[in-house]
Amino acid sequence: MTARFKVLHAGPFVSVQDAGRHGYRRYGVTCSGAMDRFSHAMANTAIDQHAGNAALEISLGGLEIECTEGSVVAALAGGSFNITLDGKQLSSCSSFIIQQGSVLRVRPGEWGSWCYLSFAGDLQSASWLGSQSVHLNSGLCGKPLVAGNEIEIANARSDLKNSGNFQDAGELKPVSTLRAVLGPQDRYFEQQSIDALFSQEFKITADYNRMGVRLSGPTLKIAAALDMPSEPIARGSLQVPGHGDPLLLLADHQTTGGYPKIATVISCDQDKFAQLRSGDSVRFERIDVKDAVDAARHEHKHRQTIFESFALNSVSLEERLANSNLISGVADASD
Repeated sequence: MTARFKVLHAGPFVSVQDAGRHGYRRYGVTCSGAMDRFSHAMANTAIDQHAGNAALEISLGGLEIECTEGSVVAALAGGSFNITLDGKQLSSCSSFIIQQGSVLRVRPGEWGSWCYLSFAGDLQSASWLGSQSVHLNSGLCGKPLVAGNEIEIANARSDLKNSGNFQDAGELKPVSTLRAVLGPQDRYFEQQSIDALFSQEFKITADYNRMGVRLSGPTLKIAAALDMPSEPIARGSLQVPGHGDPLLLLADHQTTGGYPKIATVISCDQDKFAQLRSGDSVRFERIDVKDAVDAARHEHKHRQTIFESFALNSVSLEERLANSNLISGVADASD
């Protein structure tokens, strides 16, 4: 079955994103992919899709689509957005069926900057180097959605067994304290700047897109001459140009750069940071590499537990009862 949609409204930065385009940074190709990777994977996994499949990444500008043909199971996960299907309110983390003639509206809510709309089927869009992720600045692999665009879902499934809320949205809520590992170019900064980074507050400015965000706060002065060569950059790097405001690099970050990086936000805090909005405040907590690795392992196990619970919930109550050994240990009445 094929399901088709017409885009009635799409705000800035609404695009197709998957798990990213990996293995090509040495050629100057950034990974892209979802800004909030956990929410993206959750939306897919909740409806029995592969966690890395392509989905629609929805910004604060919102999205409104109308189903013009067929029907398909869908799921939303991410920030606390205001979501309605044919006027009926849906929760922030929910699965549902969209049928022909239905209109889905997603608008910003109480908190969060991004949410993800996944479909039980194959979202048809351009693919480049093994990924459907749109790189917004270059226009490679497609462009952001605009009103009038059509969306096609091939091999669409409409066999949803358990609709409604599948996860407490608080699990995805942003955090205001980010753990970070010092370096790798902390030698370029005065000790006063390093102390300020880990003791004072920074605000998220309006200079915010998928490439990164500029933070305002204490000026992080560069003490040494900038004689470092351009080198690879990782997502989560806190890069400091001459103006002294740190730039936290995100999904569409450049692959190399010559400005020093004072610290790197650990991977498992990056998703929740992405859900903060301009004007929100953040602080940085210094941890070492061992603590960062331990945190990543703990977060991976936690997420796997959540995803495994989705697989259990996708089975109906009758099937679970039929597959359970409900009379184990019962003795023969004649004994």
